[in-house]
Amino acid sequence: MFGDLKEGFLPYLTAIFHEIGAVDSIADADKEYAFHFIKLINRVQEILGAKTDVDDIDTKERARILKSFLRLIKQLVNAQKIPFTGEPLKGLQIMGVLETRNLDFKNVFILSMNEGALPSFGGKGSYVPFNVKRAYGLPTVEHQDAIYAYLFYRVLQRAENIFLFYNTETDRLGQGEMSRYLQQLMYESGLPIVRKILHNPVQPAVIHPIVIRKDQVVLEAIHKLNNNRYTFTGISPSAINTYLDCRLKFYFQQVAGIKEPKEVEDTIDARILGNFVHSVMERFYRRLQVSKNSNLVEEKDFENTHRVVDNLIDEIFKEQFRLDPNKPMEYEGQQVVVREIVRRFAHRILHKDKLHAPFTMEAIETENLFASVEIKHKPGKAVFGGKIDRVDSKENVLRIIDYKTGTDSLGFNDVDELFNRSKKNRNKAAFQTLLYALLYRRTHFKYDSMKMVPGLFNRDYLFKDTAQFGFKHGNVFVSDISPMLPEFEARLTELFEEIFNPEEVFDQTDQIEICRNCPYQNICYR
Repeated sequence: MFGDLKEGFLPYLTAIFHEIGAVDSIADADKEYAFHFIKLINRVQEILGAKTDVDDIDTKERARILKSFLRLIKQLVNAQKIPFTGEPLKGLQIMGVLETRNLDFKNVFILSMNEGALPSFGGKGSYVPFNVKRAYGLPTVEHQDAIYAYLFYRVLQRAENIFLFYNTETDRLGQGEMSRYLQQLMYESGLPIVRKILHNPVQPAVIHPIVIRKDQVVLEAIHKLNNNRYTFTGISPSAINTYLDCRLKFYFQQVAGIKEPKEVEDTIDARILGNFVHSVMERFYRRLQVSKNSNLVEEKDFENTHRVVDNLIDEIFKEQFRLDPNKPMEYEGQQVVVREIVRRFAHRILHKDKLHAPFTMEAIETENLFASVEIKHKPGKAVFGGKIDRVDSKENVLRIIDYKTGTDSLGFNDVDELFNRSKKNRNKAAFQTLLYALLYRRTHFKYDSMKMVPGLFNRDYLFKDTAQFGFKHGNVFVSDISPMLPEFEARLTELFEEIFNPEEVFDQTDQIEICRNCPYQNICYR
């Protein structure tokens, strides 16, 4: 890793400050900063030494080392002292206290007149104790304070205009009072002193709403949504949900292609936890299909599932964290909690499936499913598609299942409510699952005669024995979603008409709560 820093990162910093120092318009003091920063980087390069082999260091380890190295660079820069050069007979002279000895100035500006800065706290570390120093007449802290007191009053002796500055705000250590020298001048000198408080008035900048109009470039980017660069199946359900939440976020994410910042994940969040559950269930049923050479799932297939689930969890953890597949998995810290949560979800899903057996597994984690609707604006159609977690059938009932590790709501009053962007608690899970039902119906015509029941395997359904599968339309569970699909498709077509309409704009949502966790809030200043 040190080789990477020396061969790439440090020369990059050096090149930047070479460019800064070469600019003619910057002040000489700023050039001094650039010069001493380059000297510091050169010294760090010498200390790092030869290039080190880094082929065996993974991405997370590289990021951790780089973060520690940047912290070290920051500490070195903060400790750096810069002796500014200047012409003694011309212009402004920037000096330290010791450099002012035996010099007289007409105008004196002294910065940082805070206790702890002038005089500074303590002195350089020494192995000689304070009492031994005083007994043998060696310099002590009192000597240093006396020297600084003499130099301070000496530089003021023949000055005509004196400006002393101190910070009234305390720092993190509570150090914010004025220097003892300044207090002495104020209360003992008898000199005419004028006190002024300098501050920058706070004037919040006016935040103008962001509106993106659909010019030719934007329209061309929108037309490309029919061939999504990530899924190749058109506009995804999550993208449509994003558009309903905030049209501007949809523009940033889908049209402009502004990627969310990638951060090193030190913890396992809800998204990764959900992916673990998805992976366990997918592998369980795919391997069951291969071993039986059949899509039929029977009650006897759920014997000894505890050992199978544990092995699958070990396998997925090793892949996720790039561990040796031949070594036994050892869980520690947060991993123990995550394993237990995934295990409980997996066992509850299998328990519900055992009660529902026998049934036929029609599809598992289906990919490349897409359909289209006709629209009046160019390009004449809108393509949508996605990945359905699971589809199974029993007794002429087709279930469209979406795995959720949260407590997503299962109820909605009508189809129009699912498209109402002004509604604060719009049911996104219901919208997404109904879209999956429409997508499966449009791509698998052989199931047209079957009843279709979309629903969630979420926390409420899995851990409540009395819970019923499916969505509530009002207060009644939906036994067949098929009659609602034409209305849903019509409203979906209207939404696509709006997306591809050149006259419509991409603007910000009125629901400020949606902006709270938005990755683009620094652009919108929400």
